[in-house]
Amino acid sequence: MFINQLLNAVIQIVLFAIIPFFWWLFTARKKEGFFSWIGLKRPRCENKKQLALWMLILFAVCLVVGEIAVYLRGEVAAAESAFAGMGLAALPSLLAYAFLQTAFSEEILFRGFLLKRLAAKFGFVAATIVQALIFGAIHLAMVWGQVGLLAGAVIVIYPMIPAVAFAWLNEKKADGSILPSWIVHSALNTVSALFSL
Repeated sequence: MFINQLLNAVIQIVLFAIIPFFWWLFTARKKEGFFSWIGLKRPRCENKKQLALWMLILFAVCLVVGEIAVYLRGEVAAAESAFAGMGLAALPSLLAYAFLQTAFSEEILFRGFLLKRLAAKFGFVAATIVQALIFGAIHLAMVWGQVGLLAGAVIVIYPMIPAVAFAWLNEKKADGSILPSWIVHSALNTVSALFSL
């Protein structure tokens, strides 16, 4: 199971990085390296303890809001429900799912690519709203036709909250690095999936 999950994670990372890579290749290759361009770099900040505190606060807030969202959306099978009832034997697969397949690939595409490109063109606020809307809509697309209006609204709105928080964390507190949001996003996905074990 772990090898399958790891393979799925690698495939998703590659798929989510293809558009950013080609965009960089044709527009920014001569100005900056790809990893730095998408924010896959060490966070630069004056106070690392303050950054860690913000990460912890955002984790706690998103976790609480996420649990409220789970309650409001009702019995909708989430991606992490694939680990339901498997116990600790599923932990390596769960971590590959949480850290790589979802959090890493999504941070590359949404905060590393989409947010940064939109912010350069339309400013931080507009870019944050647009990437959050798209992030929420993608989550709804995965369960389209299986949910009612309230559950659908919750499924769109809940991911928008972390998307906005992650954008702010990366761009305003970590000098454009996506590593803080990757860590928080991974931790949220891990806790969420652990609840299903």
